[in-house]
Amino acid sequence: MSWLDPLPEPIPEIREDTPHYETVGRFVTSFANAEAAVHMLARHLCGLSDEKARIIFGGMRLPDISDIIRHIAKIDKLAAETLEVVDECLTQLGLIAKRRHVLVHRTSSFFDGKIIASNVLTTKSLKAVEGDVFDVKELSDMQVDCLHIYLRLCNIYSPKQPPHLNPEVDAIIYGRSWRYKYVPPKTPHLKARAKPPKQQPRPPASHERQDAEE
Repeated sequence: MSWLDPLPEPIPEIREDTPHYETVGRFVTSFANAEAAVHMLARHLCGLSDEKARIIFGGMRLPDISDIIRHIAKIDKLAAETLEVVDECLTQLGLIAKRRHVLVHRTSSFFDGKIIASNVLTTKSLKAVEGDVFDVKELSDMQVDCLHIYLRLCNIYSPKQPPHLNPEVDAIIYGRSWRYKYVPPKTPHLKARAKPPKQQPRPPASHERQDAEE
């Protein structure tokens, strides 16, 4: 190497938060693929042309399209095993979607080896402030589950496409439990709503007429 040769590119600095935000990118991308699989399954089950199905389901929220898929699957009397796979995938993706919503719609920062997301800058009341913590393991677990949701649903609406003809691949896709376990958020400042008082049953109409006459 002579002094005329260009200097080598410096090695980029690997910051402490790099693995976390890299995992965020992988998770968000994997979630989009799983959500797309839900739309493809809906178009497959509805029995309409692809053009008409896209008009109906395009832009539909995940909870709504999941509800429609469940109804169609029951009407079409899908095999119990297939119905179970669909329901498990939709349920797990719905739980993961709650965490994704927090991650992408709230302010976040990296602190003490974790990503902290909060609604403190957008909530209507400071009594409703929520803070959520994301670490690499949770993000990775959700990313892997989204991958398996995509593959399981893909195997339903296009079963003849590879790699689903490979028994070893199918064993990997279906032979594992979900890695992500949903934990409901805690909002300590919010008080439970008071239960409305029980209404006393009205007396029969005949008793009301007797009381009026007296």
